[in-house]
Amino acid sequence: MELLKRTIRREFWYVLFLIPGVLLFTLAVIVPLITGGRYSFTNWDGISRKLTYIGWDNYVHAVRDPDMWTALGNTFKYAIILTILVNILALLFALLLDSYLPLKNLFRTVFFLPSIISVVLAGFVWSYNYSQGFPKLLAYFGLDVTSPLGNPDYALFGLIVIAVWQGIGSPMIIYIAGLQGIPGELLESARIDGAGAFHVLRNVTLPLLAPSITINMLLVLTGSLKVFDLVLVTTNGGPGFATEVITTFVYKTAFSSFKAGYGMALSMIFFVILVIVTVVQVSIFRKREVDL
Repeated sequence: MELLKRTIRREFWYVLFLIPGVLLFTLAVIVPLITGGRYSFTNWDGISRKLTYIGWDNYVHAVRDPDMWTALGNTFKYAIILTILVNILALLFALLLDSYLPLKNLFRTVFFLPSIISVVLAGFVWSYNYSQGFPKLLAYFGLDVTSPLGNPDYALFGLIVIAVWQGIGSPMIIYIAGLQGIPGELLESARIDGAGAFHVLRNVTLPLLAPSITINMLLVLTGSLKVFDLVLVTTNGGPGFATEVITTFVYKTAFSSFKAGYGMALSMIFFVILVIVTVVQVSIFRKREVDL
């Protein structure tokens, strides 16, 4: 018993340092999550103090709401395409900038710079480029183009271009760090054995980059699924419903349509989807790391 008391007294100071972080996490995450779950079972309009519990009606309405499924489809289309493009380009740039390229540190800085610009600023800059810059530039070559953000068929891909331009920097740095952690002896041994550049990449480099690939795929996919500010400042979900994603749909439902209870239900559904996607993705890539 005396040993237990001494252990508690010795470890108590470590617990004190954890309290501020735990309190912040509780107030910023746990409490809003529980409160949002409670409001999702009401018809609250976001303003009045009166709450009327309506059971599972909001969730039933969400499942039957075609707009919700359209927004969710746009979200996954955006996230999947963006995740693939960002990781492929970031890996290619990392392979290039980890070689004996002249001025590679300068190029690393140039490719990383867009990632430090705020999403709002990037959205405004590219909106101007799409509407004024590129059309005027291409007009000198006799080409008549308009902003893709005004075309329902291309608006989502216009947003993906902006996100790719801004999102390559951080994954590229992670891939470069992973490449620099690969022992040079392994690469040299593969070359001595007669392996070409492609075989070295396929059988040596990529398997050893598996942890970096897992991290980047997870970060880019979960981040792109939660896209909000880029859509809001560029298209606001338009034209029509072409770029409406689940986050902007929840925002408009809760604060523009004054259906906060229904908006909370949509948020809870999206939260569950994010958890499922994250768990499945981590499980698949962790298993893939073992196989490699």
